[in-house]
Amino acid sequence: MAAAITGTGVAVPPNVVTNDDLIRIMDTTDDWIRSRTGVASRRFVDPGTGTSDLAAEAALDALADAGVDAAAVDVVVCATMTPDRQNPGIAGAVQHKAGLDATAVFDLRQQCSGFLFGLDLADMLITTGRAGTVLVVGAEVHAGYLPWGDAWDIVLGRVDRAPTADERDLATRHRAWSVLFGDGAGAMVLRDEPGRAASDTAARVGILGSVLRTDGTHADLIEVPGLGSEQRPYADAAQIAAGLHHPAMNGGGLYRLAVETMPAAVQDVLEIAGCKLDDLDLVVAHQANDRILEGARRRLGAGAEVMPSNIEHWGNTTAATLPILFHELRERGRVGPGSLVAFTSFGAGAHWGAILYREPGGAEAA
Repeated sequence: MAAAITGTGVAVPPNVVTNDDLIRIMDTTDDWIRSRTGVASRRFVDPGTGTSDLAAEAALDALADAGVDAAAVDVVVCATMTPDRQNPGIAGAVQHKAGLDATAVFDLRQQCSGFLFGLDLADMLITTGRAGTVLVVGAEVHAGYLPWGDAWDIVLGRVDRAPTADERDLATRHRAWSVLFGDGAGAMVLRDEPGRAASDTAARVGILGSVLRTDGTHADLIEVPGLGSEQRPYADAAQIAAGLHHPAMNGGGLYRLAVETMPAAVQDVLEIAGCKLDDLDLVVAHQANDRILEGARRRLGAGAEVMPSNIEHWGNTTAATLPILFHELRERGRVGPGSLVAFTSFGAGAHWGAILYREPGGAEAA
């Protein structure tokens, strides 16, 4: 048995926010944002649209692409760091909104590595015979985190006014991380694909191996320090006033660890599968920012053609970045029969890893 990707889908909201739009509410420039992040624009939902809405839309798109009926799905795995509400997770809502009633569901909270961990879970379920069809979804609505208050209408071009001094000060204080993020969702359908003997590496298809790692000593590199069970009460005005509901990020520490761990995980999974770096057609890496991607490319010895970027147009969509990028590469014909693909990510927690995947239809079909 082998878990193969038989369909992909995406859902992105209609509101495009460019760097020039952000200049309206904070002290920044297009060059400042691009040079530090690589982001030129990102998408945001309208108020009232939740992460589960985007996730369900991407799920249905992936099922249609795979030609799979909802009734055939055995398990749904949902990864997000921005659930519709703190409790419960989104998996049940996605199941219902996508018409997947009676399927088992999982919620994963590995943040930017959530989709990677979800792929590994899908592979385990399929290769052990516990499931025949697994739907994996990564979705995020970051808009609710962003410290723009009533200035949102300025960002979206819906009012013609300047921000107040307080609005501009708040947005500027948080610009280092708030300019990074966008909303979006991506999904994959995985099904059992009969593979060849394990000794015949070139003929094996689907997920060939995985390396997943966690080091909780780095959990404070990026976190939301307030609004949790450590606090008593769980939420109060004092935490909001102190800004503890906004993410706090150690950019330098994240850069160093991500640039070290993602290439190392790719090398490890290649070794496990008996493959070499030169065998890789693509490295689908988490789109945190272009500085991290470029550092990871140098460490791995791979160019931008092998490790591509799409952060310019979407921003960092956290758990949705891997499926959105892979979907785009499939649509552009970059994932052909027999293509060898490494997925890799690094996320808050700290969680990271890599998965090696071969697209069916190559040597094994001969």
